[in-house]
Amino acid sequence: MKITEFMGNKVCTLMMESEGHKVKIEFMYSEMHPEILDYSFRINGNPSLQTRNIVNDLAEKKMQDLFYQLTQNVL
Repeated sequence: MKITEFMGNKVCTLMMESEGHKVKIEFMYSEMHPEILDYSFRINGNPSLQTRNIVNDLAEKKMQDLFYQLTQNVL
């Protein structure tokens, strides 16, 4: 996991593997008003639509969990 800063906001980038595909999760959040401002999931390879939906759901859950930990100073 890597955290950088862009235009006064934090940008978190991490990799995970799900359903046999590597996924890059990147999201921007504000510390002043804890909310996710923008995010993207990049799936390596060409999974089927069903697999892509599963991977997207898992990536979104991972992003939300990590965002909560970052904003609650757990990490």
